[in-house]
Amino acid sequence: MSRDPYRVIVWGPGYTGRQVLRELIKRPEFDVVGCLAYSQEKDGADVGVLAGQAPIGVTATTNQDNIVDLDADVVIYAGRLMIDTAHQDAEVARLLRSGKNVVAATAYHFPWQRGQAHAQPLEEACRDGGVTLLGTGIHPGWFIERVVPLMTGLCMSVDRIDMAETVDLSHHSGEAIRGMGYGLPPERLGSKKRKWILSRYYFDSLAYLAFVLGVRLERVTSDIRYRVADKRLDRAAVVIEPGTVASISGLWTGYVSGKPYLTLRERLYLDPSHVDTEITSPDFYDVHVSGQPLDVSTRVNIAVTDHADVLGIDDAQCGANLATAVQLVQTIPAAVDAPPGILLPQLFAHCASDFRDAGKRDSSSILPVPEEIL
Repeated sequence: MSRDPYRVIVWGPGYTGRQVLRELIKRPEFDVVGCLAYSQEKDGADVGVLAGQAPIGVTATTNQDNIVDLDADVVIYAGRLMIDTAHQDAEVARLLRSGKNVVAATAYHFPWQRGQAHAQPLEEACRDGGVTLLGTGIHPGWFIERVVPLMTGLCMSVDRIDMAETVDLSHHSGEAIRGMGYGLPPERLGSKKRKWILSRYYFDSLAYLAFVLGVRLERVTSDIRYRVADKRLDRAAVVIEPGTVASISGLWTGYVSGKPYLTLRERLYLDPSHVDTEITSPDFYDVHVSGQPLDVSTRVNIAVTDHADVLGIDDAQCGANLATAVQLVQTIPAAVDAPPGILLPQLFAHCASDFRDAGKRDSSSILPVPEEIL
């Protein structure tokens, strides 16, 4: 017999949060019971209207106490990305201790890479509330954490894995695009702190993949480059003037025995002319596993079929961001049903350095991989 609908709270109805709300409202197995907004103009707004849908009789609030006091199964945490995560961690820990599972878009994909001092309080909050914490999205969350391990399932050993994400951001929210540095002179984006903010997601992903494969990385490096526009670009939510940043590319590398073992290339573009590989869809994901007895390669193309923009800016959406919203919704049952703790993606058969250890998840022994911004 089917259970009652999952009672869901959405924390942060920004671009991702509104996409999540729209997907939840479409489905009878989810019941949106609350929404935490950061801005006063959203306080009291019907969350259906915020998602571009008909009113549903549930209003957003800026009062966190009201949200914490609600009876809910899960919180979809789509809060703002913060340089210092202490405030975010406190919000999430409070939700966990209140007995609500948390599925997060902005962090917690592999918290042990931030150190045991970061992960242990979150684990304790999970135990106190009897709930789980899961960080997910398309990347991190789906691509490296689920697709890549699946592909290693055709290899008895892995020599190297090369991965790439290429994403068209021309229909993303303007606030997010400007926050990443698009439209700014490149000399304003050279600080290691800014590069680390972007890199920490990918550092965590590479550390997770090495953990799953049973491999200890010696270090992970980040090399981020900016390309400027040679013409004015007028996109859905931002205007890029010539000479300002119009695309971001980066290479993240995990080393074993002094050689690249895991590589991840990111291409985040507003204009297709700035992409250095064949474009087969606006957003796509490449994997090449060099292994024995087989090499395995694939490209995953994603294309938007629901074009209605939740922000009402134009008639398109960012496919990768919409895919993140889908992942946040689809993982609700797993988060609710899992035993208390930090939940990692559930995998079946994949390559491992020692198959006797495959599938074992002893987080207490995880050591952060040293990180370097080039």
